Amino acid sequence: MNNLTENTADSPPPDILTEQIAAFGEASDAGTLFRSRDSADFETMRQQVRNAFFALLTAHRPFLERTRGLSWPYEMLRCREATFAHLARNGETPFVRHQVRLFLTLLPFPGQWRRLSDAEQASCPHPEIEEFIRGEQRKTAAKLRKKSQKTFKLRHFCQILKRPDLPREKGVLRIFSLPYLFADSRLLNALNRQYFLYIEPPWGVLARHAWLRAFSCLEDPCLFGVGGREDADFLAGQPGILTTPLAHGDFLEDLPPESAGEKQFDIVFNATFDDMPRKRHRFMLTLLSHPLLKDATALFIGRGAEKNVAACRQMIREPGLSDRVTLCANLMRRDVPAYLARCRVGVQVSQHENACRSIYECFRADLPCAVSSAMAGFNFDLFSDQNGVVAPDRMLPRTISEMLGQTARFAPRSWFLKHSGSLNSTRMLNHQLRGIFSQLGYAWQTDIVPLGSSGASRYVDHAHHEMFRPESESLLKIFRSQPELPVRLVI
Repeated sequence: MNNLTENTADSPPPDILTEQIAAFGEASDAGTLFRSRDSADFETMRQQVRNAFFALLTAHRPFLERTRGLSWPYEMLRCREATFAHLARNGETPFVRHQVRLFLTLLPFPGQWRRLSDAEQASCPHPEIEEFIRGEQRKTAAKLRKKSQKTFKLRHFCQILKRPDLPREKGVLRIFSLPYLFADSRLLNALNRQYFLYIEPPWGVLARHAWLRAFSCLEDPCLFGVGGREDADFLAGQPGILTTPLAHGDFLEDLPPESAGEKQFDIVFNATFDDMPRKRHRFMLTLLSHPLLKDATALFIGRGAEKNVAACRQMIREPGLSDRVTLCANLMRRDVPAYLARCRVGVQVSQHENACRSIYECFRADLPCAVSSAMAGFNFDLFSDQNGVVAPDRMLPRTISEMLGQTARFAPRSWFLKHSGSLNSTRMLNHQLRGIFSQLGYAWQTDIVPLGSSGASRYVDHAHHEMFRPESESLLKIFRSQPELPVRLVI
């Protein structure tokens, strides 16, 4: 159990995936990529490279980090984009030019979203592009089918931050959940006539959500809140997209500290039990089996279905860690701070997030946090000597052990009060939005209301929900005017 490499049974070995991407790059550089005259060969290669790209950036991030580097897949495409663009215009045959355009459209090159949007609007889209789009539609439909809810309140997934005062001043609409509901150009254009859109993809972007391209084709640009540099760099290559590192956990409510009691647990791991492969619960147990942490106690908290909680309990029993690991499932959100106050160090090792809330919860509770540097979706520039340590997987046992021995040297709550939380982050977002409005030529007479990061309603002041009721009713009419909306919506 001391091997810190996580196995992922449902995808090819990561070394094979890197070889597939490397072979694609080498063939491109050598000029041999387009020697075949069989379109099926190219289709297979595109599918293979796309699958390898996404698997490495999600399920195999620690492997990628310690071998090629996390930026390698993106760099493979970025540095070859100009060559492909030249071939798309000047390739020696129409067949080659067509195949090159398909590579540019179906792989996450910079600018992919605009090319995809143009291709799907063509009178006769290529069958491979049509299948790609159908595949996206199947995935988003499957996500909605998995939801136990069939009726959603608007505040379950979006929030008016600023009312419109047309024609000179647009409102601001925050989209923090179910973003695939908005992947329809007619709906987005109707919303964009009244609102500037601020989107926080719940799991970030990582180039795998090409249906988000609908947001890149509007009259005004959209602002994406993405915590990680990786997502921001990818989005910078897409037209019509602005970014901010402010998202989700940055707006954690500014609650007073829990009274300091006895510390019962060395480590707290806060992660949903309904997505354990992504959150890496098994890897956390591997860490706790390391000799440097053989005496450490841990608290696992999170929400999840009963069967998944039971599976995690079994996972804890298998290596004989039941005496050191306590599991508390489905706590009320308001009770979480009291549990964190009983711990000494937070640990987060998820594969990918977006401005991970549990890290900020640790900071607010005055717990330093140890974080895997392979995790996507967090702004590691926020880490300092005050609030925690970012380390590669192989260094986490030593890092956590040293932190447990030196917790007094950290001051994470002081950092949180100065740099983060709802009021600070709202102020920073307001400043950025005001600048964007000025650049777009819109007036700015009123500021946005404070943002929260939790619960079905993200209003910090619940009076704002009623304050925006007329605008919410108008918003609901816009949604209900869409004939193919897949869910029922209410105020």
